[in-house]
Amino acid sequence: MKISKFLRYTLFATMALSFVACENDDDDDDTPPAVNEEEVITDVIFTFTDVDTQVASTFSFSDPDGEGGNVPTIDDIMLNDSSVYAMSIQVQDASSPSDIEDITAEIQEEDDEHQFFFILENGAGTSVSITYNPTDVDDDGNPIGLLSSWATTAATLGNETVRLVLRHELDKDAAGVSDGDISNAGGSTDVDITFNLTVAQ
Repeated sequence: MKISKFLRYTLFATMALSFVACENDDDDDDTPPAVNEEEVITDVIFTFTDVDTQVASTFSFSDPDGEGGNVPTIDDIMLNDSSVYAMSIQVQDASSPSDIEDITAEIQEEDDEHQFFFILENGAGTSVSITYNPTDVDDDGNPIGLLSSWATTAATLGNETVRLVLRHELDKDAAGVSDGDISNAGGSTDVDITFNLTVAQ
């Protein structure tokens, strides 16, 4: 199973600075430069809700101690054949169990700079199709990917995988990106995880 480098989600802090005009202008500015804060992503949680039965199942990636520590746990995604699921994503920093931070809200606030991609690998495309939820868009109408629809079409054979990638500061207007094609997206990768996929008859 492929595991990406430790997941990091970079948040750029915006600083409002007030300058007081002085009669004697000084070219030397002692104000320290703004520092970019880094948010650590330790957990990614998928919630699948069967649209017919309304039964919900969750599958997750968890790496609470970060890169170089213990091996992360990655659940296998297990779905039923001939079903449609509404899927939602929650992203967390659980590096401090007593103070778990929900990063999902930060992604929503900067929705024009983020998009999740679902890459079907090892034949997974014959077992499931994935489409973005049309209500989960930024102000320009481009998808974010926190919500999606998964339709299962055939049982898996045992090697299928789904790769989840979160891109930051990508080009959402590039060819194919709004349809979930990562090829022309550019930007930086905040999340890259591969899940095993099982679709049972």
